[in-house]
Amino acid sequence: MKIVKVVSKVLAASLFTAAIVVGFSSCGEKKSRVKTNEKGEILELCINNQSETGEYDPAGAAAFVYFSHQTYALDPLVDYTKDGLYTPATAESWEVSKDLLTYTFHIRKNAKWSDGSDVTSYDYKNTMVRALEPANGSWYVDFLFPIKNAKAAFDGKTSLENVGIATPDAKTIVFTLEAPCAYFLDLLPNVPTFRPSSKKYAKDEDKNWDMIPGKNLSNGPWYMAERKPGEYILYKKNPYYYDAEKVNLLSIRMRFMDDDQAKAAAYQTGELTILSGAAASIADAYEGKPDVRFVEIPQTNYIMLNPNVAPFDNPLVRKAFALAVKRSNICTVVGKSCMASTTLVGRFYKSKVDGTQWGKLQGELLKEDLAEAKKLLAEAGFPEGKGLPKITYTYPSMNYEGDVAQILQQQWKELGVEVELRALENEVYVATRREAKSQAIRMQWYADYNDPTSWLMMYVKGNSLNDIRYDNPKYNELMAKSDLELDVAKRQALLVAAEKLIVSEDTCIVPLFTNNTTSLTDPSLTNFYYDVIAYPNYKQLQVKQ
Repeated sequence: MKIVKVVSKVLAASLFTAAIVVGFSSCGEKKSRVKTNEKGEILELCINNQSETGEYDPAGAAAFVYFSHQTYALDPLVDYTKDGLYTPATAESWEVSKDLLTYTFHIRKNAKWSDGSDVTSYDYKNTMVRALEPANGSWYVDFLFPIKNAKAAFDGKTSLENVGIATPDAKTIVFTLEAPCAYFLDLLPNVPTFRPSSKKYAKDEDKNWDMIPGKNLSNGPWYMAERKPGEYILYKKNPYYYDAEKVNLLSIRMRFMDDDQAKAAAYQTGELTILSGAAASIADAYEGKPDVRFVEIPQTNYIMLNPNVAPFDNPLVRKAFALAVKRSNICTVVGKSCMASTTLVGRFYKSKVDGTQWGKLQGELLKEDLAEAKKLLAEAGFPEGKGLPKITYTYPSMNYEGDVAQILQQQWKELGVEVELRALENEVYVATRREAKSQAIRMQWYADYNDPTSWLMMYVKGNSLNDIRYDNPKYNELMAKSDLELDVAKRQALLVAAEKLIVSEDTCIVPLFTNNTTSLTDPSLTNFYYDVIAYPNYKQLQVKQ
């Protein structure tokens, strides 16, 4: 009954959106609503984002919205090309020592902040040093730990002066590693703690600097010019950006929106130039139209079952709940962009060995078997769910999450278990998840860099993103070995084994699905692309003539 109800709700939304599209199309052929100046420069791109959560400080609590800010405003030392190759960014060149322990980066002489001041090695180090102060609550501090003494400094066992980050001059930064790290260069393009923050303004004594245009300086293509909390951020072209002559987009308005129908209406009227992450009902209504774009993204939606909270401290209970999940039912509700997945690593992530998508390489890590699930629950001492303590599934009240939660609730009911649903506003949900006390809680992870460790490293003991405090010595050992293994195939084998352990054996992670992200984009826009981890590059955006 609940599944039918959910599907009906999605159908109704689809019909509503279709009515908007038909109504608009009947007025005649849609023309570009994107305005340009006499030089052909685009005046403004308006794009949606989810509700405003977290900080804009790369050394702090960098939540989902932060990454859009970073893409627009903070240029890394090294970036990715469209095909996933390393390319110079703020660092015009770099060298790696023969023993693979020392990385030296040379910052462009013409690299400037949006106020015209020089971007220096001290600005990059400023982010890292502040992230290594535990009081700053950096979510991405663990990615600094390949650097010599970084973890020891974070743990208070040595001083920050002993960390292997040297700045011999204003335009040179040198990293000394604890040991060779197979993915170190992959960290630089997108991990927040490797992005710069202006030493002039980004200071611990000013906890709110990152929320204030004028203090939150940019060294990227655009800078934060205006911010209306909870509503939008306006980014304008940075005239001091070293590659400014190639930037054809003068401003980006990032609007915070959660309501799918409001997004659909805003796109239809031209208030949004791009509707990012379009709901299935919206995308279906535009089927066959040039507005629709699909991009395979390195992301996984999954459930975390907390091994430290009853009844999921029992591995049989965890496995029973996992085997009772029918992903096909979930995908029906989420839409065409959704594909069932049983891997923690994003299904569409491509192997560095041979380019095989991870989902095909790893195969099915969890089967769907209700009979076996019931058997396991009985073996755990809870036949037909009798004797189980109250169980709550926690999720953010946004997009399709409520529909997915209802389906999971119905499927677990077939196991004989009543599960209470707890929907939380996104900011409250994130804070609750970080407390690591929830029994079963929804999680979604989008790769921060082009490597399986972007997902797997989170569940190493002590990692700041380990929101269920998972701790398996064998898993920790496999991950540690993978860091040191420079043979690509051997390293991949270690990571494959680690993922099987946390999903198939310990079953603290229950993958559900991955997405093609679906966007609606004004058909007149051209000359932009999504990089290897599906982040957009709008620098040379054009309007078709």
